[in-house]
Amino acid sequence: MASEHVQLRSGKRRQTEDRIIGAAAKLFLEHGFKATTIRAIAKVAEVSVGRVMAVGDKDAILVRCFDRWIGQLQDGTYTPPPRRGSLSERGSSTVAGSVGVRAGAGASPRDTGPSRPTSAVQRHLLELFLPFFEFFTEHEHLSRDYAAAMMRVKGEPEVFNTLAADLQSSLSESLVSIGINEDHARSSAAALYDSYLGILFRWAATTMSLDDAVEAMLASIVFHTRVRSSL
Repeated sequence: MASEHVQLRSGKRRQTEDRIIGAAAKLFLEHGFKATTIRAIAKVAEVSVGRVMAVGDKDAILVRCFDRWIGQLQDGTYTPPPRRGSLSERGSSTVAGSVGVRAGAGASPRDTGPSRPTSAVQRHLLELFLPFFEFFTEHEHLSRDYAAAMMRVKGEPEVFNTLAADLQSSLSESLVSIGINEDHARSSAAALYDSYLGILFRWAATTMSLDDAVEAMLASIVFHTRVRSSL
């Protein structure tokens, strides 16, 4: 009986936390990080301010929101909210357009830079990362706040744990499919994931353009598929 009671309380606590994270995610997307208050999150979630603070401060809650969004992007369940205005100058259409030129058939010789995908696997690997670049670009200011929050929160977000393992597994499977042995595939998958995180943080902290970020990701993908395939 005691065990059932503990499980019931734990389940209710998780449901409350999910409601708080859901409320915060909605407010962050609609109003931004700075304009969203703990009190506003509590009101939307229909809980006390103290209950929100038990989940974490604004930084921790923002990181939890990105863990949720990234997880949904990885498993294909993310549903974008209705757009409230135009995209930033570095919008997702820019990502699609720049990749289309590099990866699509019929590109002119001058478009075939050193990191242009030359195989279906390279294009597939790039497509695994594109939803994240598109999301971060769609929500540019919030993404920059997220990058800053990551430097302030304690503990390890899921983006470094379960989410990382899941994406690296997909990357490794693709690398094995082109003849790279499993050990090298795992190492390259981890390196590609680290490259992706590094590029996103660099994009968030500098004037790096979206095109440059995609190009940097392409360069890493091409390196790990071409070099490792000969080993």
